[in-house]
Amino acid sequence: MNLFKLFFILACASQLFISFNSQANLLISPTRISFDERQRVAKVIVINNGDEYQTYRLEWQEKTAKPEGGYITLTDGQTPSSSLSNMVRMSPSQVRLAPGERQIVKLALRKPRGLDDKEYRSHLLFKALPNETKSNKQGMGITINMILSYSIPIILRQGAKIPEVDIESVEVIKNQKNSALLVSLAKTGNYSAFGKVEAFYQASNSSEEIKVSMINDYSIYAEVPLARLTLSLFEKNTIKGPGKLRIVYSGLKEYQGTKFAEKIVNINVGSLGLLN
Repeated sequence: MNLFKLFFILACASQLFISFNSQANLLISPTRISFDERQRVAKVIVINNGDEYQTYRLEWQEKTAKPEGGYITLTDGQTPSSSLSNMVRMSPSQVRLAPGERQIVKLALRKPRGLDDKEYRSHLLFKALPNETKSNKQGMGITINMILSYSIPIILRQGAKIPEVDIESVEVIKNQKNSALLVSLAKTGNYSAFGKVEAFYQASNSSEEIKVSMINDYSIYAEVPLARLTLSLFEKNTIKGPGKLRIVYSGLKEYQGTKFAEKIVNINVGSLGLLN
């Protein structure tokens, strides 16, 4: 590889790195809005944490949750009956933020009469627009712009009820690099569950229970009857020898103080696969 090609590759990589960091600097709080039956107004705070002006257009997106986490974005013709977008008005609908500037986006809920008791959800998208100032700058002849957008779920829990969750199974996964637990959680009802999942291990020859894994802000959305969660262990060899493993899914925020599910399984020497 000659020096010109090497310089060209390094220049592209440098431009890509700079562009990515300058575009990935929008802070959003909170990252989920949940209206209850009495609440009518909510606020979202956005902050430009970068060093350049950034402009975002606010739009609605419809998504469906996947059992293993993440979403599938629906097309315009796939709007579900549980969509919330036509009941919420946002203000403003576009923001331009200077470096370090913050903006409050207000969401006003307008519920129609006779609304069915269930959960409604749409996703508020902060769609990044190209930075005109940056595009006018003269560069090295090659510009790589990564325009990143962000979305957060906006939820209405009409006639809210606590969903029922059951930990159906726990499976041990091991490889040369790390160990993990594959947890299957079954949910019934028309409402989502939000909380944290923790795993505790107690060796047979010990009275001490230690936390071996945890994930905060874990969601099982209304449309997901069976979720599959992979819990990475804090350390590969945390679980040593026979004992018991306790998995707990407990509520956070609107479900604070609720224990959705708990399951205790036995661990034998060399346990691998499903536990019981």
